Amino acid sequence: MTHSIENKPSNQRDIRFDILKTLGLLCIIFAHVGPEDNILFDIRRFDVILMVIVSGTLYYYSAKSKKISFWSYLQKRLPRLIAPVWLFLTFFFSSAYIIFFLLSLPYPFSSQKIIDTFTLLNGIGYVWIVRVFTLVALFANLLLKLYKFCKSEARFLALLAVIYLCYEILLDFTQHHNLHYAIISSLVNDYFFYLLSYGCLFGLGITLPKLQTKTILLVSGIFFILFLGCAVYYYHRLGHFVSNVDFKYPPRLYYVSYGIFASLLAFVIVSKLYYKYNLGDKGNILIKIIIFISSSTLWIYLWHIFFVYYWQNLIIKYLPNFASQFILAFLVVTLGAIAVTYVQKAAISRVIIKTRFGQKNSELLSILFLK
Repeated sequence: MTHSIENKPSNQRDIRFDILKTLGLLCIIFAHVGPEDNILFDIRRFDVILMVIVSGTLYYYSAKSKKISFWSYLQKRLPRLIAPVWLFLTFFFSSAYIIFFLLSLPYPFSSQKIIDTFTLLNGIGYVWIVRVFTLVALFANLLLKLYKFCKSEARFLALLAVIYLCYEILLDFTQHHNLHYAIISSLVNDYFFYLLSYGCLFGLGITLPKLQTKTILLVSGIFFILFLGCAVYYYHRLGHFVSNVDFKYPPRLYYVSYGIFASLLAFVIVSKLYYKYNLGDKGNILIKIIIFISSSTLWIYLWHIFFVYYWQNLIIKYLPNFASQFILAFLVVTLGAIAVTYVQKAAISRVIIKTRFGQKNSELLSILFLK
């Protein structure tokens, strides 16, 4: 299997990336309900990186033969990212007020936490990944132009490596020299560093369609060696094994190297299974479910926040033995989020088709509820 991804028919949906997006989303949900001492918790720690790499590849597919201006892309992409998130957060905080009032419990969210959540910083957690995809979207067009300017995958990957190396040096410098102004520190640590690191991963995704399978395996192997090197280095330095989760915010080489290794390996495995078992058959019920999840990742992710929060803050309080079963928690949260998203999309689609209001506001409703 030495072909490149781009050998697929141009008019055909590449189910492999639906599978990878679904895998990444399920791993992220598992991370929010699973116990940290479980080995699966460590294995799945490539999820966010996988999603960013896949996003780069899908952006390349959609934009490679088009002349898309920076502003036109942002006008389409940013509302699809931000508007549903803000809509969900408005519902989440409003419904929480009603739920906690009915339970005679104090409202758990301060004004600062709500503001931080809407600005995609810390807040209630979970939404930082939307900040990552928003930052990457801002520079997706530039990355594609850089890729085309380099005229070869090797040159572009070398450029990304240099950018990432500079990022690691800058990050190390700022960690040893505190930035005195809070606003500058936030801009650098919460935005600039995330843009550089995840932008490089998005760029790697752009190159993926042109890479041969043997090259992908080679790159994956190189990053596996880097990951092992980091693990040995920190073990020697600190005297005990150090989890790479400590190097995730913002991402460092120890975390990134494992993520790239596992993501590329996952792609090769999925590709092999895809061709062996003819997974491109859209009539297969499992493939239909995967396509739905893949095309609904944002809203499934948002609804999983709702289920995770109340599972961890109410169910576990009143039914501790029941809520402590992480497999049950994973199933409830995952199936609940998928089910609510399905009902939501079906209902809104019906409104658009059957009502004058829906037809008049179809674009707005699609942006808010159907992406």
